[in-house]
Amino acid sequence: MKRLAFVLMTVCLAGCNAQRDFACESVGDRVPICDLQAPEDIELTPDGKQLILSQFGGITGDSAGSLVLFDPKTDTTLPLYPQAGQRVASAQWGSADCPGAPGAAISPHGIHLSQRTDGRWQLLVVNHGGRESVEFFEWQAEPAALHWRGCVVMPEGAFINDTVALPEGGLLVTQMFPKDNLWALVRTFFGAEKGHVWRWRPDTGIDIQPGSMGSFPNGIQISADGKTLFLNLYTNNVVRKIDRASGKHLGEVAIEHPDNSSWLPNGRLLVASHPRDSLLPGLCGDVHNGACESRFQLVAVDPETLTPQVMFEQKGAPMGAGTVAVEWGNYWYIGSYAGNRLLKVPKPDQ
Repeated sequence: MKRLAFVLMTVCLAGCNAQRDFACESVGDRVPICDLQAPEDIELTPDGKQLILSQFGGITGDSAGSLVLFDPKTDTTLPLYPQAGQRVASAQWGSADCPGAPGAAISPHGIHLSQRTDGRWQLLVVNHGGRESVEFFEWQAEPAALHWRGCVVMPEGAFINDTVALPEGGLLVTQMFPKDNLWALVRTFFGAEKGHVWRWRPDTGIDIQPGSMGSFPNGIQISADGKTLFLNLYTNNVVRKIDRASGKHLGEVAIEHPDNSSWLPNGRLLVASHPRDSLLPGLCGDVHNGACESRFQLVAVDPETLTPQVMFEQKGAPMGAGTVAVEWGNYWYIGSYAGNRLLKVPKPDQ
């Protein structure tokens, strides 16, 4: 049974659409930026000038990925982690039993940048390479660098996706469904609530965030005051608003297969959605070159009223399968879990 769930998931994600060798050419005002590796998640640097990209190695962790810095002014990248000869600090953040830095095996997924109480900037990175863990990095602006600072290794059976930091210390990370559990995977794709959010706090360790049970928790975001969570439940087809302290459900908004989310400068939550063209959204399980053609939408959600508005839709060339978008200047930069590119589009009227 080992890895059978992974095999089935890959088949499911291969779905209706496969890799397309789309040329690295613009289609109207939709501009691809190529020679990347599946930039699945994106964070703006604290000064807003550059983008940190999580270059996805794949859901199984068998293929390595990396963290890179992208400069939108020049369309160039700078390796951040791993790098040959990179200095590794002793673990200062994370759990005391962290076994050491992931090194070249790192296979990043969701990321989250936040400022710690001491003023330093912390990047949390979901990692599938060698272990299911959340890695802690410190962001250094001059010269641009990421320094590994520790990790939290998740419990046996963990299969994680996205993470956010807690303002008082600690983190939350989404658990999609039990790893290597074929029956749980099958039931998840039919809406069974086999996932949740893991919560790690330095003083108490790992437990489950109240109110977080759901079907395939995917992306997660937290309000600026740290009181409210926005949890994307991929096969429940909703984004759920949760009071973090009590776990009370404060409301939800129907969005088809919500992936990652980001905060727009105007305060709305921008959610990447994979609409169904048949039973399942037409996704791609193993795309390295070119791009996946599957349809996606970007939906802006008012965090108070939970009113949704479709802001952007795309299918086919130059890139499909969008997983996240961030605003930089007059443009949105869109990442994907598949292929070799970002997509740059003009910021829609909001």
